Amino acid sequence: MDFVLKQVFSMKSAIILLLFFGLFSGVATFIENDFGVETSWALIYTSWWFELLQVALCVILIYNMIRYKIYTLDKLPSFLFHISFVFILIGSGVTRYFGFEGSLHVRNGMLENKVVSSDAFIQASALKEGKTYSYAKPQLISHVGGNRFSFAFDVGGDQAAVKFKEYLPNATAKVVDDPSGVPMISMMLSGYGESLSVVLKEGETYETSEYIFSFNAKPVQSAKEIIAFTLEEGKFYFSSKSKIAWFKMVENKRGEYEADTKEDFITGQLYTIGNINFAPRYIGLKGKEKVIEDKTPMAKGNATSAVIVDVSFKGETKEVAMFGHGKGSQGAPTKEIIAGIPFIFEWGSQIFELPFDIKLNEFQLDRYPGSMSPMSYASEVEVVDTEKGVHMPFRIYMNHVLDYRGFRFFQSSYDTDEKGTILSVNNDPGKIPTYFGYFLLSLGLFLNLLNPKSRFRKLASMVQRDMTKMKSLFLALFIGLSLMHSSGLQAATTYTNEDYIAFLKQYDVKHADQFGRLLAQSADGRIKPIDTISTELLNKIYGGSTFEGMSANQVALSMMSSPAEWQSLPIIKVFHPELKKIIGIAENQKYASFNDFFEKEGDHAFKLTKYSEEANRKKPALRNQFDKDILKVDERVNICYMVYTGEVFKMIPKQNDLSKRWFAPQEAVMNFSKQEGDEVRALLGGYFEAISEGLEKSSWESANKALEKLQSYQEQYGSEIIPSESRIKAEIFFNHAKIFDRLTPVYLLSGLVLLCFIFAKMINPALRIVTVTKIVFAINFMAFLAHTGGLGLRWYISTHAPWSDGYESMIYIAWALALAGIFFSRQSVVSLALTSILTGVTLFVAHLSWMDPQITNLVPVLKSYWLNIHVSVITASYGFFGLCAILGLFTLILFILRDKKTSKRNQEIDRNIIEATRINEMAMILGLSLLAVGNFLGGVWANESWGRYWGWDPKETWALVSILIYAAIVHFRFVPKLSTPFAFAVASTVAFSSIIMTYFGVNFYLSGMHSYAAGDPIPVPTFVYYTIIIVSLVIAFAYPKRDITKIA
Repeated sequence: MDFVLKQVFSMKSAIILLLFFGLFSGVATFIENDFGVETSWALIYTSWWFELLQVALCVILIYNMIRYKIYTLDKLPSFLFHISFVFILIGSGVTRYFGFEGSLHVRNGMLENKVVSSDAFIQASALKEGKTYSYAKPQLISHVGGNRFSFAFDVGGDQAAVKFKEYLPNATAKVVDDPSGVPMISMMLSGYGESLSVVLKEGETYETSEYIFSFNAKPVQSAKEIIAFTLEEGKFYFSSKSKIAWFKMVENKRGEYEADTKEDFITGQLYTIGNINFAPRYIGLKGKEKVIEDKTPMAKGNATSAVIVDVSFKGETKEVAMFGHGKGSQGAPTKEIIAGIPFIFEWGSQIFELPFDIKLNEFQLDRYPGSMSPMSYASEVEVVDTEKGVHMPFRIYMNHVLDYRGFRFFQSSYDTDEKGTILSVNNDPGKIPTYFGYFLLSLGLFLNLLNPKSRFRKLASMVQRDMTKMKSLFLALFIGLSLMHSSGLQAATTYTNEDYIAFLKQYDVKHADQFGRLLAQSADGRIKPIDTISTELLNKIYGGSTFEGMSANQVALSMMSSPAEWQSLPIIKVFHPELKKIIGIAENQKYASFNDFFEKEGDHAFKLTKYSEEANRKKPALRNQFDKDILKVDERVNICYMVYTGEVFKMIPKQNDLSKRWFAPQEAVMNFSKQEGDEVRALLGGYFEAISEGLEKSSWESANKALEKLQSYQEQYGSEIIPSESRIKAEIFFNHAKIFDRLTPVYLLSGLVLLCFIFAKMINPALRIVTVTKIVFAINFMAFLAHTGGLGLRWYISTHAPWSDGYESMIYIAWALALAGIFFSRQSVVSLALTSILTGVTLFVAHLSWMDPQITNLVPVLKSYWLNIHVSVITASYGFFGLCAILGLFTLILFILRDKKTSKRNQEIDRNIIEATRINEMAMILGLSLLAVGNFLGGVWANESWGRYWGWDPKETWALVSILIYAAIVHFRFVPKLSTPFAFAVASTVAFSSIIMTYFGVNFYLSGMHSYAAGDPIPVPTFVYYTIIIVSLVIAFAYPKRDITKIA
């Protein structure tokens, strides 16, 4: 029995279950992408077997904690972070089964206590002898099948049984002839901008705001006018107390029926009474309503689906269709009489009533100046609790929640007219054990790194014991940033426009730099120096930071004030040979002029119009390289035009403008009031006249003074949103320092040099590389300090932590990689070399054309200190996992270099394999600790921002997948066949694909709140396939030489 227990609850079983947990979680994200959120939840996230899998892991965890006695004092840190998962699982279970989540919608000045649940329910109620009997079953519906449910509920001593029959997406009700059918009328009703289908069985009525449509029903007392349908001797009639207009569509005839007359009710006619139109679709004696899936192209956007069930009561069974949208939305009630008892069925969110009211006094929305993007929004509410005698005003805004009587209210959304708010509401009894688990996890992982008896410290002591003792370091080698990298690009083309260039170079450099200090507003409302815009524009158009020796500010100023000269200069970057043929430039020419893109004869048509329209119409996955280049060049041409017209420089603030929007020069002159427009015209006219004077007389004093007037105008009318002087100076310094760009070759070259020396030492073990190591360490340390300073400077300029977009997270990952290299440098020279190279590669990738380095504003939900901590910790873990991947690949290459004979070279290689594996495991423990803590800190952020710490969003799900994969790998040492350097190297290399999926794949290929993808996904880059092939070949070649079994 003991043997069976050990096998069932073994570490091997734990690793297998961890990997299955990760596999099914990852699969669920693709199901969600293709079939919707509710399907992924129905098939996987809320399935009984998925919950059983988590419980099984918890049981195995507890068993192994007892088996390996990690509850002892010397293993206390390990016990803490392992037991934390038990508390987290308990908390999630309590939340799942006893918690509540929904949304409350309230308008200005109104009170509301009805909350719409987030979960979907199958709801049934029946009225018997004046008493209502009801039942609600939470039920998710899958779009791909597997829906099986049934339940029964009591109706006055009798059981009503409900059983699932069918699910139909894009559902619509249609009345058809059926031998068992009953007299029935189906018609389309339209009016007041809305239309709907109405079905009347004999004895039923339908009410609108003004009319009652009745089919052989009992007379009702109502102030509304009745349109009465009757069935007499097999014929259908209608009558009304008002005149009804008719229109026979086929014959194009129209007329009017008199009031109080009985007329034939026939199909093919449109009837009108007041503001209501009705047209019969079906009139018959044997009608039956049937729900079908509408497969017409127009129905694809219809989100209404139908759940069809069979309802049995007192020997009678009827088919009932419930229409709705599932989670987060109320369904349409379906009424049915079964065995003489009226039933109501509904599929969708359930309405819950709070024991108090929420009154919205005012909804407030602030936008970024000059744009429509929300900057922040808040709800001024009042809790009205008559039971407790409480009237409590409160301000709810993003990351600032209202807690009252066990319920939490979060700012979620708002009405488009900005007169109503939508608050998320939850009641979470599982929060305390979950947060306690998070605390134990963070504490345990931190103490584990310090514990002298932990696996991490044991590996560190082994590496320290085996390595050559390091002597004192040389004095730090300082290399100026200005020497690190070239400041600009040299154009490869020989220009034939020397006169134009000579003229444009007359623009004074100092004045152009002063022009760069002028401020302008970007599209997202951020105020920044024109120096920043000039740099971004020249990089976008030309691909460099200077042109023919002219600075970006000189280029921008002269393009705006002397556009004619620029339009003949080849400055627009062009790559594709076919594109060069179209615009008529030589194949070896890398740049084209603005004029090259327009026909020289006739109406000077734009040559790329047809091609750009065709490329835009194609799906991204179907665009070839020519299409992509067309779109890029088209964008560059349009940017040039915007610079020539000055449209890109929104540098004129509007006086007393509540939106705080700034305008381009021409736009300001045309749209401002006469007095304000004349003032702006005088300022701009004076400035451009002064520029002309400067060009003629080579004296720029007048231009400098005119520019100072423009700066004063900005300060006078835009002071509320102008950044501080120190922040402006910092941004201009940041632009010119190009810190991250210049650090790229430093990291790359120093790492490559050290790696060459490491390989040389493997060939000649007697070679000493201590001095080279010290120099490379010093270079990396100084680069790391500069890197840190650059991040801090970007933080200061943008006023938010520098990891809010793709570019920023890449430079932060590079920083984490550099930190990892320095951290492990004393234990492993290999780590320093590889992390230095990887840091350089990461910075290089960050500066590729598809990464946008622009500093932008944040959306409201991202303004949270919890977010800063969450993102920084998770992103830092990517650096350590990157080190693991490159160490794994490096180890596999060392396996390939081994020979079958025992030799000094073999011994040196084996020593490096063991050392690299130990460092790899240490880095993985660090990375896993950071990823686990960071991911659960993200849960804290989400819970404090919108009331849910885990929602199975693809991004957080793939972060969990990564945690599970790396958790499985660090436990390889407990399984004899997996506790080898080769297995660890392969796993650490391949596992990095989960990080790539988390970081890139989710953003561009899956739907979700973290996704950048819109519409069709972008195609998978070709280099991904090459990378998979190369890694596979390296593993295959290393496999025959894998016979090293010792790690620790």
